Amino acid sequence: MYSKHPLEGNKYIARVGIQAPDLQDDSRPLNVTLVLDASGSMADGNRIDIARQAAESIRQSLRPQDSIAVVHFSDVVLNGLTVRHTSPGDAGILRSIQRLQPGGATNVQAGLNQGVQLADDARRRRPDAINYVILMSDGVANVDATNPFAILETVGDSNNQNPLRLVTIGVGIANYNDYLLEQLAQHGNGWYRYLDNVQQAQTTFSEANWLNLAIPFADQTRAQVSWDPSMVRTWRIVGYENRVAADVLFTQDRKEFAEIPSGTATTVFYELELTDQVFQRQASTAKFGDIEIRWVEPGSGASREQYGVVSGHWRQEFDTLGDPLLKLGVVVALAADRYSGLPYSGYVGYSDVNWELSDLQRRLRLLQGQLGHLTAYQDFTLILDHMTRFVPPEPPRPSESGYSP
Repeated sequence: MYSKHPLEGNKYIARVGIQAPDLQDDSRPLNVTLVLDASGSMADGNRIDIARQAAESIRQSLRPQDSIAVVHFSDVVLNGLTVRHTSPGDAGILRSIQRLQPGGATNVQAGLNQGVQLADDARRRRPDAINYVILMSDGVANVDATNPFAILETVGDSNNQNPLRLVTIGVGIANYNDYLLEQLAQHGNGWYRYLDNVQQAQTTFSEANWLNLAIPFADQTRAQVSWDPSMVRTWRIVGYENRVAADVLFTQDRKEFAEIPSGTATTVFYELELTDQVFQRQASTAKFGDIEIRWVEPGSGASREQYGVVSGHWRQEFDTLGDPLLKLGVVVALAADRYSGLPYSGYVGYSDVNWELSDLQRRLRLLQGQLGHLTAYQDFTLILDHMTRFVPPEPPRPSESGYSP
């Protein structure tokens, strides 16, 4: 997809996406280890309720051939609530999930250490199983290691043929460490999801959705787009700052590259400045570059690669795009990009960011009739309202006297 940039008239927006096939008929058993944050910060709002519902939904979605274990932690592991791997219907598992309650400090390292130990024991007993360690937390680690890389040093896994896949499930808004949870998943060979409410927890891990999420199609996945310099003068990825890797690393199989679950899609938006040659063309569809995708096949560990062409219709105005979900995706990506670039030191750029967020807010309202029934649309409308209010058109400047007020 290519369209005129909604914020910058001299640029274009390009969407590049990859889609994993659906592998729901995969019969390999699963070993799932739930690591549940029972610290005091989980008492805020409905965090405990969300985590408890997510854990129970996963338990209910598991098949008879799967196994599950539960670990609770606050400042230490709550051994009285630990249940080693057993069948999903085991009464002890259900009781442990139901007894999740907040209290104490947050020792993510201790919880994950115990969870990894249980998961490794299960993997040794069933080497043919897919293994997940699922951390549910607000990420507010404040005991022992609090840095994601320090935590991963103690829970690292060197088995690349059948890895322990660290999945992180985030809950909460205020006092929430998104960075910790995202980095743990990225470098733990897993994936990260954020849950806003109990219903979302139930839907995300319903049986139909879980079967897709739990079956990996590709490990250590990365893509590289090579833009044709005769067509594209400049380009920039919107977001994904901590996923960008040096060219020399692209051909290497590395754990921090992404896991792609079965049936899922990954989308990247680019800002492009096109060359004069493009505008001299009569055809409205053109090839703009090539894409190379590399990944590791789960189970066998074999390296795979695939090549494709990046092409599309480039004369499309953003407002005339027919897909409202595509428009929503562009608005979300650009809003996050502009907000993350806010100049926190100094005041230059505040008015520009405010104008751009306000314009994206206007475009989002135009999608109300088509997308207003979607929870995702409603949630992001609220988020964008807060973002726009946080960035005043003209922020107060420091006193000219040189003295604090």
